[in-house]
Amino acid sequence: MLKLPASLPVVLVHGGLYDEPPMTAQSFWVDTGVAQLLRGRNVEVFVHERPTQPTSWVEEAEALAATIEASGHERVAIVAGSNGCSAALRLLVDRRELIARTMLCWPATAGDPVIDQLARIIITDAVDDNAADRLLDGRPIRGTTAEELATIDSEIVLYPSMPENTAHRRSTQTELITTIPGVIVVGGSPEPFDEAFAEFVDNFVDLVEAFSKVHHDD
Repeated sequence: MLKLPASLPVVLVHGGLYDEPPMTAQSFWVDTGVAQLLRGRNVEVFVHERPTQPTSWVEEAEALAATIEASGHERVAIVAGSNGCSAALRLLVDRRELIARTMLCWPATAGDPVIDQLARIIITDAVDDNAADRLLDGRPIRGTTAEELATIDSEIVLYPSMPENTAHRRSTQTELITTIPGVIVVGGSPEPFDEAFAEFVDNFVDLVEAFSKVHHDD
């Protein structure tokens, strides 16, 4: 008899966008204990390292696709944090056959004039203004349009930022819920780079473990 895996492989996608020092998979998922705790529960985990200075979300999606393809699995579950949500959604729109389901954690707010202006200065200094245009474009989340998100037909779980803050507003979460069909909202916590996340890490891992469980239609 063919023995099916108990869970889908999980690809963790960290946050950050031209931070200094750069936010990394190590600081976001490993140092916070998330990756190790999941592996301790027999969840197969792949930690994706995003490009440090991407020039577009298409470039980000291609890098994420390469990590999935290198994993040896045809389809995975994606758990993305903050600006990593933009990379995950861009890939889901472009190559949805790679992703069984997606968990969007602490999605980063697009369109805030102060945050975007600061990001534009940093990106333009590092690369050029065209890269800034591409990376800051998109609503309700950077990298995709509302029309593209409305076509998504796979499972999407939203894990909000709680409490909200300037870079992770509740309005962004509300827009995603009303734009993407059938979004499921669960839990919520500060982001991993916030010291307060340590109080939530076990509950967060509980949710990711449950999210990874194989469904009959996977």
